[in-house]
Amino acid sequence: MGAQTNKTLLGIKGAAFVELAIVLPLLLLLALGVFDFARAIHAKNMITNMSREGANLASRTTLSKTDIMNAIAYTAQPLNMNTNGMIYVTEVTGTAVNSTTTPIIQSQSRWQNRSTPASRIGANPGDTAQNLSALNLTDGETVYTVEVFYRYRSVFYSYLGLDKQLYSMSVF
Repeated sequence: MGAQTNKTLLGIKGAAFVELAIVLPLLLLLALGVFDFARAIHAKNMITNMSREGANLASRTTLSKTDIMNAIAYTAQPLNMNTNGMIYVTEVTGTAVNSTTTPIIQSQSRWQNRSTPASRIGANPGDTAQNLSALNLTDGETVYTVEVFYRYRSVFYSYLGLDKQLYSMSVF
């Protein structure tokens, strides 16, 4: 009876090992996906905070726009803003046109004089600012917008083309 019990235990252990060999790659793939998704969420939260702090600084201090962009880019670590990021600081003023107030771009600063990706609110002084109509600016009211772009590169799935352009805009 003892020899039969040992064979049964070896069979059970062998079956458990085979099951582990089948399930373990799936569990590792799932864990890597969760890890990568968490990194993307972290990157999105960081650029959101960068745009908020940049807009706050632009509206409340006398620092140059270049200094503001450099300061918020520095706080982005571990994100590599030099390679994968872009920042715009835009001054927009409400201007009465006919019977409505239109947001007009007064000036725009680009981080490190880059131009890609393009600003989503426009670039040329005197042009109507896009995507800001919900602000309901009054005539003469000035706001500062900070746009932060970051190209998120997936560690494990970049060969599948799963890179994503993250974007955040804040207005103060």
